[in-house]
Formats: sequence, C-alpha cells, structure tokens
Amino acid sequence: MLELNHDPIVIAIIIAVLGFLIGLTKGGFNALGALLTPVLSLVLPVSQAVGVLLPMLIAGDVIAVYTYRGQWDSRLVWRMLPAGTVGVVIGAYLLVQLPVNGLRVVLGVFVLVIVAYKLVGDRVAQLAYRPSHWHSPVIGAVTGLTSGMFNSGGPAFNSYLLLLKLPSQTFVATSVLFFALINLIKLPGFLITGVLSVPLLLSLWWVFLFIPPGLWAARWLVSRVNQHTFEWVIVVLLIVSSILLFVQGR
Repeated sequence: MLELNHDPIVIAIIIAVLGFLIGLTKGGFNALGALLTPVLSLVLPVSQAVGVLLPMLIAGDVIAVYTYRGQWDSRLVWRMLPAGTVGVVIGAYLLVQLPVNGLRVVLGVFVLVIVAYKLVGDRVAQLAYRPSHWHSPVIGAVTGLTSGMFNSGGPAFNSYLLLLKLPSQTFVATSVLFFALINLIKLPGFLITGVLSVPLLLSLWWVFLFIPPGLWAARWLVSRVNQHTFEWVIVVLLIVSSILLFVQGR
C-alpha cells in the first residue's frame, strides 16, 4: 500500500502527469527523466516513488526498444551489464535500508550531481580519452547502483558514452537497451523487498494510458521547442526539487 504524505487525489494527478512525462522522455525529451523520481519523492517516500515509477519506465522501454531495435552496440551493453546487475542489487538494498528522510537528502545530493553533469556534459565529449577494459564494468556498476536507488543512472552512463564518441543513433539505442535490461533486472528485487507490490502494480494500470499521449506529444514538440532553453528550464526545476528534498529531509 502507498504511504500517502498528501491528498490521494493530488498524488493520483502527479502520477498521471509523470506517466505523460515518461512518454515525453521516451519520445526524445530525455532531460525530463531526471525529474521523475525527485518530483514524486516530494509526496511519497523515496522507496515507494522509485517503485511506482518502475513499471511505467518498463512500459516506455518496450516502445523505445522496438523503435531503436538493432541499432545499439550490443557488445558494449554486455560488457557493462554484469557489473550493472551487481550495482542494482546494492542500490536496491540501500533503498530499503536507509531511513526515509535520509534517502530524501541522498536523492537531493544526487539531483545536484545531475545538475552538474548537465552543466559540463558538452565538455565531457571534448576530453581526450584512452579506453581501458575495466572502464565499462565500473561505469556499469555505478549506473546500476544509482538506477537501483533512484531509477536514474544517466549521468555516469551518458558521460562514458560521450567519451566513446558513438554515433548519435548508436548512442541513443545503446542507452535504450541497457536501461531496459537494467529495469527488468530491478523488477524481481523490488517485488521481493516490497518496494513494488503486486497489488500496487495492478492498481496503477490506468497510468499506462498516459504514456502513449506523451510519446505522441514528444513527436509533435521535438521540432518546435528550443532544446537549449528547454534543458535550462529542467536544470532550474531540478535545483528547486533538490532544495525541497533537503527541506523535507531535515
């Protein structure tokens, strides 16, 4: 059952909006993904927010994997996935062991890390980089850890792919496949630990109706919205959500 910190109607509206935002995220507005867990964690305990979002993310993954099928770097994915699985296990353990307010503070710090990544992300791609065999598993583990805790492993993973200078289509497709697999790996652990319960999963069936409209809206908006301005709006919203998480975590 959900542990409600606000009116159930308010939470239902927020979850529906987040379903729509997941559609937008999978449709091309990737920066929105960083907002999902922090926003829901303002009205639910962090662990429950992470659990509520996971089935919606998996639904979006199905569509994204079909869209980008066969365009990914499968060898890179398999080099990172074993360590990513270990990271997921550790992340899920911390998610259920840390106190509620402590998790809000940790999430607030992690959101600021995401903000820092967004501010320097373009410079990462310009760095001189010499690949080594141990880099992939290390990044996989870090990505799995943060994804297991907060459904957000993008900063480490995307920074690594930027350093590898993959073609844009391969970059996106590889990210889609890796996180689709990571999300599926998280599902059994979340069910076993109670982060996501079967009754809760079944009660959220209606949220999936909001994901396709988000995808359709993304396809219409992607050529009409100034991407640079949009990403700065996301950065401001992330900073605000981080401050609110710190306040609630006191």
